[in-house]
Amino acid sequence: MKYKISILTVIMFFSILGCTKYWEDHYNTEPETVDKNVWEAIQADPELSAFVDVIKQFKYDSLFLTDNSYTIFIPDNDALNAYLDTGTIDKTLIEYHISEQFIQSNIVSGQRLIQTLGEKYALLESYGNVTKLDGFEMDYVSPLYRNGKYYKMNKVAVPKPNLYEYIATNNPILKRFIDEQDSLVLDREKSRPTGFDEFGNTVYDTVSEIVNLFEIEYFPVKHEFRSASATIAFPVGDVYNNALTVMAEDLGGTFIDYNDIPYDWQEKVLIPNLLYQGVFDNRIEEYEFLKQYEDDSVKLRNVLGDSVGINYLPSDKVLCSNGYAYSYSEFEIPDSLYSGSVIDEAEWLLRLTGINKYSWKDYVTVTSDASFEPIKEYITTASNDSIIKLNFPKTYNGQFELDYKTKMSLFPRKYLMIVRTHMDIGGIYNVYVNDELVKTIDYYDYLRFQGLYFSVNGDRVRNEGRFNYFDCWVESIWEYGQANIRFEYVGPGFVFNKGLVIDYVEFVPETSWVDWPTYIWDKNN
Repeated sequence: MKYKISILTVIMFFSILGCTKYWEDHYNTEPETVDKNVWEAIQADPELSAFVDVIKQFKYDSLFLTDNSYTIFIPDNDALNAYLDTGTIDKTLIEYHISEQFIQSNIVSGQRLIQTLGEKYALLESYGNVTKLDGFEMDYVSPLYRNGKYYKMNKVAVPKPNLYEYIATNNPILKRFIDEQDSLVLDREKSRPTGFDEFGNTVYDTVSEIVNLFEIEYFPVKHEFRSASATIAFPVGDVYNNALTVMAEDLGGTFIDYNDIPYDWQEKVLIPNLLYQGVFDNRIEEYEFLKQYEDDSVKLRNVLGDSVGINYLPSDKVLCSNGYAYSYSEFEIPDSLYSGSVIDEAEWLLRLTGINKYSWKDYVTVTSDASFEPIKEYITTASNDSIIKLNFPKTYNGQFELDYKTKMSLFPRKYLMIVRTHMDIGGIYNVYVNDELVKTIDYYDYLRFQGLYFSVNGDRVRNEGRFNYFDCWVESIWEYGQANIRFEYVGPGFVFNKGLVIDYVEFVPETSWVDWPTYIWDKNN
């Protein structure tokens, strides 16, 4: 028994000794160290003289006069001179070859993103005795000096642009859109509350900061991360401009080519539509956009979390430091984006000021001999579940005008203007668009014709519950922009309840207007 115990003791001793040796070999390997400044060693290497000259020219040599440690990836003279035949050297390139991290290649296995001095990330790979930076193999690894170490390369590693840098160079229209999303917001952590305003809102001793709303909603394209990335598919250059030209030709009139399409429309309609269909989390490969079979449809989840149909073929993939950028192989603007109807919901005119209390927004002008409080009433059969309502005294015969601009701008053309209202509250109103009288409506007509309304095209339109409509042709929109709408109270007429109800106002281009929807009664019925 004692003999067996002795044997086990010997085995355990040698096992522990072997494990200790493996641990020391694997984890406690100390790199060769030299008591010398790394910059002195670099300057003493004749193969690196071109890099030394560049560092001095851009005054980066002061970095190495401190005790801070750096890892420097240095292209040799041949590599730097070959690069200068076609490229240029700037601070971005220099900072891409310097890292504030101490990088010991023998403790890196596989791939690792390392942050460089300019806060860009480079790909470091280490497999056995082979070390690469962005795919370029290192020819030499220096010992560890007092303040860092360096690697020799036979190529110049060119930093990849981040998505914003790529957009800034190749897509001026999208760059403009992103830049204009800068917004000044309250920094609540640094601001101190001082009281309340008349509406009960907290008032702060304000400290503000600038944030970019595009980067908040979609992706921080100006920043780089170890793991987060995005894919942006957006038509670039001629692909984008040619589509605008086709749209201009379709609009006709004064619209000739892409230069005539207002940026305001691109900013509010086209670009948000393209971003909704073209910004995704992570790097999306080209094959993921493709149909497997001709009759298939492709859907991807966009960065907002919505499933979107992919009706374009991406092209010209560019690898950026924080994602992929694609253009389109072909692009055509759907006519529904510029020839569809434009609806203004009436409740958009109101601002909430308290519990069930509203006031008119700043762009709304009300002229009246008496004060009438606007009411927002929730009705499930309304287009957006709510209407605005004003109640007048039964004998009110004074002045009242409601004047405002449409939320969306309109292209110059002929429109069918449709106003959805309520047949039980009203009076006699003149309706103006851009100061031109387009309709006089007497709400008593709804009662005389038992809820029927005769459209300008001769169709008979029946009421939906107590909601009804009036319409008119509008030909007073001569240039692209917001239309000015004015409801002018003429008198009480013969309706029992005086006032005004608006559910929505809709502008339907003549070219896309076919017929009233399902609430039509055929004229022969």
